[in-house]
Amino acid sequence: MKNLEIRALSNVEQTDNNIIEGYALKFNTESRDLGGFVETISETALENVDLSDVRCLVDHDPGKLLGRTSSGTLTLNVDDTGLHFRCALPNTTLGNDTLQMIKRGDITQCSFGFTVEQDTWERSENVMKRSIDKIGSLLEISLVPVPAYVDTDVSVAQRSLENVTNDMQKMQLQLQLDLLSL
Repeated sequence: MKNLEIRALSNVEQTDNNIIEGYALKFNTESRDLGGFVETISETALENVDLSDVRCLVDHDPGKLLGRTSSGTLTLNVDDTGLHFRCALPNTTLGNDTLQMIKRGDITQCSFGFTVEQDTWERSENVMKRSIDKIGSLLEISLVPVPAYVDTDVSVAQRSLENVTNDMQKMQLQLQLDLLSL
């Protein structure tokens, strides 16, 4: 998948028997440093995003499927806070093990895999800031024990950061050339 990005945040709670819920992503909340930049997700980032076939996984592993919007076992709701989810875990070894890990507090966070349609970058003091203005597609949400980013995500994000930094340097050089020609 081209430009797949993965982010981790939020809390997961168990509600009834095998149903869990929480926020897979939250709007306007700054991430940790992602390797030279931080990011936020705009409250309009999910507008018109197709949520009809999103999967709920463990650790972004498609072999660890817990639920799916197309089957009705995963429901997603965009509200003022972010993307809320509710998932009925399957009565399988994976589902039961995951439920026990949530009950014990070993798995408390969520992550999500997505593509970016539109983002903006700005320089701030010592770090670049990225705003995800429009998500192209939301492929999955994942339950994760550690809010870490996979290597491929970091390298994709790093390429994006490098491109923006290079563009800013080019603009700065062009401004300096323009000033010299005056």
